[in-house]
Amino acid sequence: MSSPAPGNAARAAASASKRPPAKASLKVCGECTLCCKVYEIEDFEKKPGTVCHHVRPEGGCGVWGLHPKICQEFKCLWLKHDDMNGLWRPDHAGFVLRLEPNGTTLAIDVDHDRPDAWRREPYYNQIKLWSEVMPKNEGLVLVYAPEGLYVVTPMEDLFLKAPKRGDILETGMEETLFGIRPYARVIPAREAKRNQDTTFHFHKRTG
Repeated sequence: MSSPAPGNAARAAASASKRPPAKASLKVCGECTLCCKVYEIEDFEKKPGTVCHHVRPEGGCGVWGLHPKICQEFKCLWLKHDDMNGLWRPDHAGFVLRLEPNGTTLAIDVDHDRPDAWRREPYYNQIKLWSEVMPKNEGLVLVYAPEGLYVVTPMEDLFLKAPKRGDILETGMEETLFGIRPYARVIPAREAKRNQDTTFHFHKRTG
């Protein structure tokens, strides 16, 4: 299965990302530097969960213009979507929103020092709404938390140990004694072979 993004329910963000914007976004990072913390930056040998040593005390990048290509190309969904208000700015929310390369998986990368930020309101209710694409096989909502990975579904949040690069995520709906329920499991890369379900794309979060 694949995955979603913000707007209407993942589909909205995914389709919107394929259309040229009607106008340039007026948003700027401001004092927010959470992406400089939650992701790995190999060029600087920076590990996920630690603040990049180039972050200035007042906010912003101390080597702006010379920062790595991976940093230059990254834009969180809050920056991309003008309809997301200040509550969703990563430093306020406690997590970064991004679309994974498949265009249908909404990834939520949580601040290591605020592991339950995504469970707070109004965030959790909206995240559950976005997850309604999962039973329809139209998308996924994944929460990358310090303790592991959560596959968010309308019925329940499925917890998995942190996957490794190259592992495959298999999700779907299955018949159980309690009716049709969602399932999720990680297939190790060495066992995946030709399985082409959802490959993990970490965007330099973990290795």
